[in-house]
Amino acid sequence: MAGLLPKKSHLRSFLKCSDSFLFQYETPRLVTVRSARIGIIYRVVQACIISYLIGYVFVYTKSYQEFDLAESSVVSKIKGLMYARGLEGRKEIWDSIDFVVPAQESDAFFIATSMVLTVNQSQEACPEDPNVSRKGVWCETDADCTPGQPTPGGNGRKTGRCVNWDKEIKTCEVNAWCPTETDKTPKKPILHGLDSVTVLVKNHIAFPKFGIKRRNILDSINQTYLQSCRYNRDTDPLCPIFNVKDMIMYADEDVQEISTRGGILGFTISWNCNFDFDQEQCIPVYSFRRLDDKNAKIAKGWNFRTAHYYYDYNGTTRRDLVKLWGIRFVFNVNGRAGKFSPVNFLLNLGSGIGLLGIASVVCEFVLLNCVRSNDDLLEQKFTNLEQIKTVRRQSAVNLSSLNLRQLDGSNNASSARLDRLVDRDYLSVTSNHIYANTDYSATLPRRHPPIANADEI
Repeated sequence: MAGLLPKKSHLRSFLKCSDSFLFQYETPRLVTVRSARIGIIYRVVQACIISYLIGYVFVYTKSYQEFDLAESSVVSKIKGLMYARGLEGRKEIWDSIDFVVPAQESDAFFIATSMVLTVNQSQEACPEDPNVSRKGVWCETDADCTPGQPTPGGNGRKTGRCVNWDKEIKTCEVNAWCPTETDKTPKKPILHGLDSVTVLVKNHIAFPKFGIKRRNILDSINQTYLQSCRYNRDTDPLCPIFNVKDMIMYADEDVQEISTRGGILGFTISWNCNFDFDQEQCIPVYSFRRLDDKNAKIAKGWNFRTAHYYYDYNGTTRRDLVKLWGIRFVFNVNGRAGKFSPVNFLLNLGSGIGLLGIASVVCEFVLLNCVRSNDDLLEQKFTNLEQIKTVRRQSAVNLSSLNLRQLDGSNNASSARLDRLVDRDYLSVTSNHIYANTDYSATLPRRHPPIANADEI
């Protein structure tokens, strides 16, 4: 049972630690040190902190402001003509209704530059395209084509027959939209004339915290200017009408290469507004870059399929299948606005002033660790108030003892002086009394009364 109880020494140590932790307070003590090196370090660190506070916190990041992010909407309108080469039996001139597929997208638009057409398809049986896959498509006999089985990545379901695709190749017959598509990657673009295609971009943004709305078609722009202007990064950066070929070049891409296999271009609109000044100074900045990897080994570029359906004179449903390669422009709007906030200003100012304490920490570290003779500094810097009180009490006791010793010494000296005066006949003796010629009572301690006559002695 006794072993379960804590030892007195452990308990005493615990109480001592608790007393030091709970009932002890430390206050800084100012010590002036005259040192050129320490003074230079102190001012240099202070200068760096003040430069950071003014240059980065207040000027660059504008931390004295409150900020709001923009809510945005983008609408595009494409105009222009392109002409086709290599499309047998198809029209030569393509307008924006033809090459913009679909007509409207959310925050994006697509312009076709190359294609594969498979026209006049209908639902019937026909040979599968051998370019789909060799395994499961190519055959020698009907036994290689399981009826009802879909071709892997193909166009339909197998009928169970092995038929001629051409004079050299046999493939499984399928029930599908026939004739099936011949999937071949283009070697060059089919549609030309991107330099004549323009895009009008309408971007509306709102900053709900500040109740401010802006758009990229500024109030200073009139109809005459809008009909004739074209965006130029250097000479006309605020025009909302863009030439497609120029946008490709601003993205540092080759027009021929991206028109052949397609690609994705990012269309970035940046709004960086400071509403401490006039709202009219809040204007957009445009930039362009390619988003997909043009050096990808497989699945390179951008393409998709679409179809146009119709009925022939017999009422049979038919379609023209179109596989399109082209350029997809994706809008990305970045909007951020700031306005002065007294609360943010005071918070950042207080934080910056607090950082100035780092200068003192650095200098004290140097003094305590990098200076050889720092014993005097340690003695002056760190003082225990209890030790001071103990020293003072001891000094008071010593002083009292010294006073007592001095008082006893004074009494003895006074008595000796009186004896010397008697011996030297400074006193006159007459009859039975001794009379003093002079009063020496002032020279004696107060506790001895003055001597009157010899009888009192």
